[in-house]
Formats: sequence, structure tokens, C-alpha cells
Amino acid sequence: MDCTNCGTRMSYNDQTTKLTEFVCPSCHETVIDWKAEARNARVH
Repeated sequence: MDCTNCGTRMSYNDQTTKLTEFVCPSCHETVIDWKAEARNARVH
């Protein structure tokens, strides 16, 4: 994933079962991507 703020390729942390966290090494923009199982659990 590329940073929407500055276009740098973002690194990511996939340590949890509920989300993937993308972080830009240049401007530190953070994007949280909720995984499908977590999305479903949060809706109910």
C-alpha cells in the first residue's frame, strides 16, 4: 500500500487477528485496515 499523504510505500504490522496497521516511514501516516472477521464481529 502506498501512503495517500506522500506516496511512499507503507510498512505494515500484521500482528493481530483483527486488523492490519499500515505506517508510512516518511510522514508516519497510519492506516488501519480491519480484517473481514473483525468487521463482521463489530457489525453485530
